[in-house]
Amino acid sequence: MFESRKNETKLVEDKVVYMADVMLIILVIVSLLLAFAIGANDETFASVVGVKRLSVRTAVIMGAIIAIIGGFLLSRAVGETLREDISPDLNMAENPIIISIFVAMAISLILASVFGLPISSTEAMVGAILGLSFALGKKVDWSMNGMGKVLVTWIISPIIGFTISFLFMKLVNYILGKTINNFRKHERANTLFGVLLLVMVIWTGLSRAGNDINNAIAPMVPLFADSTRTQWYQNLPMLFGGIGLGAGLIIIGWRVLKTLGNDVVELTPESAFVTEGSAAVVIFTAVLIGIPVSGTMVLVSSFMGAGVGMKKPLNFKTVRMIATFIFLTPLISGLIAIACYFAIRRLF
Repeated sequence: MFESRKNETKLVEDKVVYMADVMLIILVIVSLLLAFAIGANDETFASVVGVKRLSVRTAVIMGAIIAIIGGFLLSRAVGETLREDISPDLNMAENPIIISIFVAMAISLILASVFGLPISSTEAMVGAILGLSFALGKKVDWSMNGMGKVLVTWIISPIIGFTISFLFMKLVNYILGKTINNFRKHERANTLFGVLLLVMVIWTGLSRAGNDINNAIAPMVPLFADSTRTQWYQNLPMLFGGIGLGAGLIIIGWRVLKTLGNDVVELTPESAFVTEGSAAVVIFTAVLIGIPVSGTMVLVSSFMGAGVGMKKPLNFKTVRMIATFIFLTPLISGLIAIACYFAIRRLF
């Protein structure tokens, strides 16, 4: 009798270990899928591609490298806000919950990317967290220390991005009008703005990576946190995230780059520089203070501000489509997260 119970106990323990291993494998796969989805919807290099300062292939390589660096250096504060402040009662360490959030984000991002529409991965994550919180009866912190802070930031940041971009564009136009009086000076100015644009894109990319990419690879980091192994081994999640992002850019991301780089407003080197510079200031500031700002909303509003500032016509059809997807993203992501969570619970 004792031996029989011992065997039954061992079988139960083996089953628990097996299920835990399966969940870890699923978690890693979903993490890579989300990194791919973030890359597929990464519009950071749209302005550079739009003014033909970089090819899509070069943009992909730079984007992967920047994602690794930015995710490693700048993501801690944003990650803490997303995991702890919005829904303090939701156990973000529970595998079915984190997998559901990641799947919801990945599906939302890939779906929008197929249509060439930039949406916010941060919005997708917040929507998934809120959806699960409502479905599971968990408390949501609507104060200014939690979700209230995020909502206010989502409202204010695009306005700030548009305003800074508009005023900056007016200033640049004024300076150019006073200093450029022949074709040679105009060509020199274009070259200078092209170089400055690359600097701004790198800055924006680092900030966006800190805001987005580490949320995809964070669950993989503990799996490689072995102090007895080399530093290269422990940093493999960063490499995987960069590869996933680069693959997303190559396979699907060109659609988003084309939409935002060419279809919202006609770009010039100076307006592209103004757009990226304005977005970089807003996003970088938000990342430093740990607020998960919507980089997509900021960048789109910066495009619009620069367009209005240089009196270029905006393609309102494209703008309306982008705005619609931005507003629908949290809802879609939340519904997918709920469905995924209960499906996992039923299967496991």
